[in-house]
Amino acid sequence: MQRNRWKNWLAISITSLLLVSLTFTGAATARKIKHWVAPMDPTYISEKPGKSPMGMNLVPVYDDGQESNTAGTVMVDPVMVQNMGVRVAAVERGPISRHIRTLGEVDVAESEMSVVNLRFSGWVEHLYADETGQEVKRGQWLFSIYSPELVSAQKEYLLAYNVSGPAGELTKSAAERLRLWDIPESVLKKIIVQQNVNRNLVVMAPRSGYILQKNVVAGARVKAGKDLYRIGNLKKIWVTAEVYEFDAPWIKVGQPANMELSFQRGKQYAGKVEYIYPTLNRKSRTLKVRLEFSNPGVGLKPGMFATVRIEAQRKDEVLKVPTEAIIHSGERQIVFITSEIGKYQAREIVTGLVGDGHQTEVLSGLSQDDMVVTSGQFLLDSEAQLQEAVQKLLGARLQVKSPAKAQVESMLPDAKHKHGQDSGEHYFTCPMHPMIVQDGAGSCPICGMDLVPKPKP
Repeated sequence: MQRNRWKNWLAISITSLLLVSLTFTGAATARKIKHWVAPMDPTYISEKPGKSPMGMNLVPVYDDGQESNTAGTVMVDPVMVQNMGVRVAAVERGPISRHIRTLGEVDVAESEMSVVNLRFSGWVEHLYADETGQEVKRGQWLFSIYSPELVSAQKEYLLAYNVSGPAGELTKSAAERLRLWDIPESVLKKIIVQQNVNRNLVVMAPRSGYILQKNVVAGARVKAGKDLYRIGNLKKIWVTAEVYEFDAPWIKVGQPANMELSFQRGKQYAGKVEYIYPTLNRKSRTLKVRLEFSNPGVGLKPGMFATVRIEAQRKDEVLKVPTEAIIHSGERQIVFITSEIGKYQAREIVTGLVGDGHQTEVLSGLSQDDMVVTSGQFLLDSEAQLQEAVQKLLGARLQVKSPAKAQVESMLPDAKHKHGQDSGEHYFTCPMHPMIVQDGAGSCPICGMDLVPKPKP
């Protein structure tokens, strides 16, 4: 029994080892190592693993080139990608728009407002519309007034008509005087037909709407020119809003707009930009804009505050990316694109309209269905900048190293022994570049570090 169990365990272990061996063999054959390089000095190449002159482990370079970073490409381990929280999104094509959001105040449209006043003085006999806020129709009686001036003018007209007829000069002059006082033709005809003057004159509403202001009471004496009623039609209202100076160039007459009241969340009122005032507020640096909205059911009351959104710009069928994917680096705008997990490449783009919903138009640099990084791109950018700095440092070192090659070789211990220059008990070398050797103190021509003394072998 024990022997059978031991045989079974041994068979399973051997099978497992074979599977692991085959797995690693397959992985090794799938990717062949071309050579080994120093992490900080790609010019140092070795055929086998080991240490670089700086003491760092050499890294492999494969035939497929996936381990060696190309310009602007950052390689990240998939586990690190998950830890960084890297998220990607596709470049899309579609509409993009930009709205300007501001606050506005509901007001009565000036074009829908009328004022009632008199061109003669008198006393109010009776009020038919005696409440502020009352709805009235056009032609509805507002009040009746007694005016001695009006009674006298009517008598003159009747007398002139009876003496000289309708074509007489006195008749025309008296009729014209009554018309200038805004007396209706119906009243003139009634005087002639009844052969009597009217003691009281009834004043009627000039338009349909609501009484917004009333400055008259029964029995009061009113003077010519005094405003007695202010009547406004609220079927169409204005909304006055102010936009900041930097948004002012994008506002145009006729642009669509929508409005939402604070106590009616979700209910939208559609309107448009009706007028842009020609002056800017010097203190607040804002521009006043007037919008027009329909007001069915008179739900919008003058004096209300509302949130206004004006569609300032709109484009259809453009390439767009999430705004958060763009890194603004001075004069350049950069995104990171990826085709596989762990491999990211920096791409410079040119952007256009920055729209709503955190979307930005792309004019050049990307194509549809490219995958861009939307989260974690700042860490990738830091890695790319670090690699760029390393490459520049290596380039500078190579430029210094090339003209000093003969000098460096002459400083090597073997060369010094051959030329008979080995005098003294110590030589000086660079702690980071052991190939740099000289008799006296100084600095390394490659990295600039101070040379350290070491005993001669």
